[in-house]
Amino acid sequence: MAGHILWLYPFHTESFVLVDVSARYGWWLWNFVLHWTFGLELLICAWAVAIFARSKRKRPAIGQSAN
Repeated sequence: MAGHILWLYPFHTESFVLVDVSARYGWWLWNFVLHWTFGLELLICAWAVAIFARSKRKRPAIGQSAN
C-alpha cells in the first residue's frame, strides 16, 4: 500500500503511490513499522487468518462424516 505500484504495466511504466511514508526516524524500518498503513496491513492479515481458521473448523476431516 505504501510502495510504488505499476498499475498500468506493461502498457505504461509510470508508478503510482497511494500513501507516501515520510522519513521521520533514523532507521528506515521504523518509518514503515510506526506508520498507520502497517497497522492496516496487520489487520488485513489477522482477518485473513481468522477466516482461514474458521473455515478449517467447520469442515470435517477427510474420510469422516459431517454428522
